Amino acid sequence: MRKTLFRQLLFYMMLFIIILTVISYVVIDLYFNDYYYRRQEKVLIQHTKELVEAYNINNFEALKEKMNVYADEYGIKIQLFGSDYKVMYDTSSQGMSKRVLSSILLSENIDKIFVTYTGGGQGTARKSSWLSYLMKTDDGKLLLARMSYESMDESIVMAKGFFLIFGIIIIFAFIIFAFFFSRSMSTPLRKLNAIATDMGQLNFSLRYQGNRQDEIGHLGNTLNRLTTKLENTILQLTGELSKEKTLEKMRTQFTAQVSHELQTPLSVIKGYTEALSDNLYKSGEIQNVYDIILNETEKISNMVDGLLDLSQMEAGAYILSNKNFNLSELIKKIYEHYNVLSYEKMYSINMHIDYPTNITYYGDPLRLEQAIRNVLVNAIKHVRDNGDININLSMLHDSSLISISNQGENITKEDLPNIFDSYYQGEKSVEGYGLGLAITRHIINLHGGEISADNVEDGVVFVIQLP
Repeated sequence: MRKTLFRQLLFYMMLFIIILTVISYVVIDLYFNDYYYRRQEKVLIQHTKELVEAYNINNFEALKEKMNVYADEYGIKIQLFGSDYKVMYDTSSQGMSKRVLSSILLSENIDKIFVTYTGGGQGTARKSSWLSYLMKTDDGKLLLARMSYESMDESIVMAKGFFLIFGIIIIFAFIIFAFFFSRSMSTPLRKLNAIATDMGQLNFSLRYQGNRQDEIGHLGNTLNRLTTKLENTILQLTGELSKEKTLEKMRTQFTAQVSHELQTPLSVIKGYTEALSDNLYKSGEIQNVYDIILNETEKISNMVDGLLDLSQMEAGAYILSNKNFNLSELIKKIYEHYNVLSYEKMYSINMHIDYPTNITYYGDPLRLEQAIRNVLVNAIKHVRDNGDININLSMLHDSSLISISNQGENITKEDLPNIFDSYYQGEKSVEGYGLGLAITRHIINLHGGEISADNVEDGVVFVIQLP
């Protein structure tokens, strides 16, 4: 990548410099020559007029001093002729022949730009050309100023050479610049490409490291945000897929369990119904048979009701029938019902209420009773022989706390996080369909509360917190 970027950048820069150099040469050759010569003509005329003005205002000595200055600073050769055309003062060591001077001075060259020549005679290497200008003073003297065409040509050649050397220097400078610039661009681009490649392979370990404030830095930060978002999304999807697989497994197990649980009461109902139809029972036994059929029907009805409730709660379509009621009275009612039943089983149930009697709770009493009953029934299922079950109601700050504990085996670490999930049945589940605690959690959540379970030293405790 770096070589490709470097070569492209170098190619465009070289092309730019070559075009710039060619244009500079064309401009110098076609326009600068003429501009430079016209500029020198104006300079020669201006300086000549200044000399004549100095002579007219002052005197010859002032003119002589200024002539020498112009000769030294601007390379202008100056000659002053008297009215008889004789040379009065000459700053040039290279003079012109008398014939040339006569032709210049006697012709109509005053206040005009013209060209003169020197040299070219015997022993002279070459003839020199001069840009010349002739002016007359107020007292009739003539002042001739000349600038060498050769020096002007040398200046133009120097300008062309300067542009050539300058172009070469710029080319080398651009080569160095292109190398470092392309490297500064390609290094982070390679890193960004590596990040993008890893993202395509669902590897999100790489991150852009840099503090650039340009487009590359913005791109790197965008890739970082995209990488983090994709990583979180994939982790979330993986978790959802895992939960979906677990839920599907639980549903399969639940279907098998429900099928088995339904088969038993249905078989009982079918058997007794067929026996009744065949008049196999005496009149004194028929009522007992009806009670058995009713009891089995109640089991099926409860199972179906639980499934309907859970499906509505999971869909968010369940609506509570809220009203004000006394939470203490509700707990006492549940306690009295199961305390009577406890005499038929090998356990003891205890109640402790430390709750203000004048406070009413706003909620759905039937559903809260159902939730508390579900927890209590679960505690009864798993209480050990001659064990205790404790129901406590208290107030903590602005919350009502209901705790139900039993003496028995702890819930395994594997089952504890999942006991409130729909259709979940632990390894030590005695009976049921995995609906009760799931429905309880939804009811408590619909009231804005929380429910939790934890192992204690001699059993398990469930805590319901209602706002």
